[in-house]
Amino acid sequence: MCGYSNESIAEMNIHENLVNLARMAGDVLRVFVDIVNSMPGEVDPSKIYGKIIEPKSRIEENKLLFMEYLARLGDAISYKQNYASIALGLERLTQLLDGASYRLTLLKQKKYSIDDEICDFIKQFTGIIEEQYRNLLEGLKKLRSDPKKTLMNVNEITKLENRADEVYRNATFTLYTKLSEQIIPLMVLKDAIDFIENASDLLKSVGEELRYLALHKVALT
Repeated sequence: MCGYSNESIAEMNIHENLVNLARMAGDVLRVFVDIVNSMPGEVDPSKIYGKIIEPKSRIEENKLLFMEYLARLGDAISYKQNYASIALGLERLTQLLDGASYRLTLLKQKKYSIDDEICDFIKQFTGIIEEQYRNLLEGLKKLRSDPKKTLMNVNEITKLENRADEVYRNATFTLYTKLSEQIIPLMVLKDAIDFIENASDLLKSVGEELRYLALHKVALT
């Protein structure tokens, strides 16, 4: 077996599967970003939104296969719950991004205009989510080879989430101020912003699972 233990082979498979799941989540994130970028223009976002279905379904299917693999391993692998939490978190991330994408698409389809300042807050939020995701993917990829680098990535995710909290507070205040007499766009936009905020919180939570695994790896070196 080239000197590898059963556990190390299993860990290699787990690591590869988690990185693949993260990349699939990135496909959903890219569709979400395209929808946000289309908000000020004349592009029909429903054509973009349709592209979210395939990668979202793919991550759901692969998450199930991954969970089945973990179940088959039984007690043969340590930190199984942490691996499962990361996989579930990645799937939940795609659901939150899907929810935000749908609501932004719905507003555009119903011909509701989105104020430029609110649009800017959503774009700021989106940039933070993109950067958190980039750090999560890089941290996952480095988990086995350079866990100290993973810890640096997780620290960045946490810092970015703090920025997201500030953007959320400002966006919510602006939303209520500017749309106090427009109930439908207010409710739909508030839902979209809540989904994005939850996505940022979730990325931080997944990062903490990754931090625990990285600390374990560092302790063994």
